[in-house]
Amino acid sequence: MPRSDLSTAILRSIQQGATYGYQIHRALADAGQEIRLNHLYPVLKRMETDGLVVANETPGERGPKRHEYAITAKGRDFLDDVLFDAIATVRLAYLEYLASDRTTMQRALDLLGKFIPHAKLHGRTALVVPPGYLSEINFRWFLSQLFDVVQGDIFLVRPQGTFEIGEPRLTLLDGGESYVPLRDNYVDQSVLVWVPRPRQWTRPIEEATRIIRSPGLLAIILPDALLARDPNRAFEVGAFIEGVRVRRSGGRVTEVPLEKVTAVLEERFHHVEVESVPELSFHLLVAWGKKRQAET
Repeated sequence: MPRSDLSTAILRSIQQGATYGYQIHRALADAGQEIRLNHLYPVLKRMETDGLVVANETPGERGPKRHEYAITAKGRDFLDDVLFDAIATVRLAYLEYLASDRTTMQRALDLLGKFIPHAKLHGRTALVVPPGYLSEINFRWFLSQLFDVVQGDIFLVRPQGTFEIGEPRLTLLDGGESYVPLRDNYVDQSVLVWVPRPRQWTRPIEEATRIIRSPGLLAIILPDALLARDPNRAFEVGAFIEGVRVRRSGGRVTEVPLEKVTAVLEERFHHVEVESVPELSFHLLVAWGKKRQAET
């Protein structure tokens, strides 16, 4: 067994309550991973040297002292990395499947098409996307669909150097969800892929609203994993996978209650609708009819 796989199996055994050498040995055997007990202890010693576990001497029940093992913060990070790598593999396969699944993609198109009458297709469109989503298969697909529907200029706001594409109607701008380098009331509609951050979680909504001229339309794509848990809403595996990825993409994130987000939009727009897209593990929030008091 590769060393990293054995370390993972040992850490998981300890995590599940096997804290002594013979308990870890038994847990490994129960999982079908055979290793001789006299080979296990050198591995545990190496893991202790590497900082993955810590060993404390405790009195034996009937004999000499024994070592009790516990996972360190570094060991938990190691397990998190293993989980993230596994999730990334599964998620990529799932996204490739979705990109080829006409039913799912058509549903997404139909959902967006529902709000097209409120958009100004020959006007200007801003697209604000965090870096973790720019390389996604589905983002490329969405961008191609946007080019087909929107006839006017499109401004893609992203961190500097994170995305390049040769498209005459697309202008790349260096910025982010909290800073959109466009003047007030400049675009007719804005699409925000939103990863809420602690404290000033409304800031991206304020920025996306600021650049829209009345009546305007704002569409927000919010990952389900970043919605505050609702006991009446089932928690999907896809949302869990997406949540792990978002939280590992850099920067602190926070969960937001859907009703609070809706209330923030209703303060700024006359019309707000919320649509769940469980196949893609996100909610779509669409607001149009910018209120006068939202003008800057």
